[in-house]
This record gives sequence, structure tokens and C-alpha cells, in this order.
Amino acid sequence: MRAPIGTFEDAAPAAERLDLLPAPVVAALTAGWGEFTAEQLVHVDSDPAVADTAVFAEHHGVELLDTSANCVVVAGKRGQDVTLAACVVLSRTRVDVNGAVRKHLGARKASFAPMDTAVGESRMEYGGITPIGLPAAWPLL
Repeated sequence: MRAPIGTFEDAAPAAERLDLLPAPVVAALTAGWGEFTAEQLVHVDSDPAVADTAVFAEHHGVELLDTSANCVVVAGKRGQDVTLAACVVLSRTRVDVNGAVRKHLGARKASFAPMDTAVGESRMEYGGITPIGLPAAWPLL
């Protein structure tokens, strides 16, 4: 199987790789994430060392900057309340954390969530957080 974008040596339907996926991703795919199933999605094994956008594009093909997206976790704060959200943005785009995201969350301050928070709350690996399987309470922007 070939990945729809980039040059990956190892690609297969996600349904054949459930043992490699984080538990919340498996649960979401098994239940049918939106209208997508594990049979419809392609899994490519990614090395955390190449998860940074620029390194990822250089390693797998620069054209990915035009066709791929990143999922980042943001923490919005209002007083003592913290709201976590996931933002999916095209690789060539910056997340407007202190503008659009902060306003959408109704927060006074917003920033990228600390790595330990993003990993702990999502139960996914840093550099491999996907919108599939995120906590239901998180807005997906």
C-alpha cells in the first residue's frame, strides 16, 4: 500500500496496525471516528526524531508542506480554569494561539500546552498526537 502523500517505506491500512496505535485511537477507530473507519485510513510508522514539521518534510518529501497538517494541543486559561483544545493546521500555517484560538476558547490567555500535559491528557506520543481519539471534551479547531 502507498501513503496518499509523501514517501514512506512502510504504509498499511490502520486496521492492520491497531497493535501499534495508542489505545484512544484504537477505540475511536473501532467505534467509527466520524464517518471514517480503520480500513479507510493509512498508518505510516513515524519516527519521533522526524516529527518536527521541517524535518518531517525534508525526510519524507518537501511537497508535504503543501498537503500535510499538524495537530497541536493548546491550553486556554481563564482564572483557575484550563481548557485544552486541539488545533489542526496546514503545515505551512501558524496557529493563531493568542488571537483566534484564545477567543474561541473564551480564555484570557492561551499557549501551547506543556508536553507532559499534551501527552498525559491525550494518551498519545509527543509528535504523534492525532485528532482521532482525543478526549471528547476537547474542542477540535
